[in-house]
Amino acid sequence: MRMRRRVLFWSLIGVLASGSAPAQQPTPTSKPYLPVGLFLGRVEEGARIFTPVRLFPFGHPEGGAHQFPTVQQLHGTEFPALIWLGNLVGMRLWTTLERYPTEPATEWPYKDFAQPPDSLSLRSAAITHIPRAEVPMPGLRAVLYHDRHPVLFIVDTRTLTLAERGMRGATAMGLDISRADFLKALDVASAHAPLEGLGVVIYDP
Repeated sequence: MRMRRRVLFWSLIGVLASGSAPAQQPTPTSKPYLPVGLFLGRVEEGARIFTPVRLFPFGHPEGGAHQFPTVQQLHGTEFPALIWLGNLVGMRLWTTLERYPTEPATEWPYKDFAQPPDSLSLRSAAITHIPRAEVPMPGLRAVLYHDRHPVLFIVDTRTLTLAERGMRGATAMGLDISRADFLKALDVASAHAPLEGLGVVIYDP
């Protein structure tokens, strides 16, 4: 089973990289996205070096009242999509995502939500680079949007001091921020993404 999953994931990435198939826009859906992303922090400050989170609505059985519910397993297209987004900012995430917190699954159990676009669709994404000086939140590196709705994100605070993050002490995720403030920052960044279709906003280091 594990070998079959690896073959599937490698084939998804291979199609994305080969350039042999035409780029496709994701099929329109009325379902909201379930944003998923990664927080990378400085472990010497007490942060978890790698924290994947999925932004369930408050009260959802898997999220409860948590501001940033920790992912227990990646599902559906989350794995290849996060690999792709990481590659855009120079991160090779395959080994870590495959092993932590547990091996990815190909099924999508969240029927009320849309999963991230597949590998062929991601090839159509417009990519915009923005100077770090304009970042709306410390550590925000990359966000994938669909029609300016956040789908995937990467936050990396490993090179930032506590002062640069506006903090006095360490936190598990490397930031001290509420979900509301986080979503506000993603909304600000979305102004650089296209109104329709897929777009990635990258804040250069």
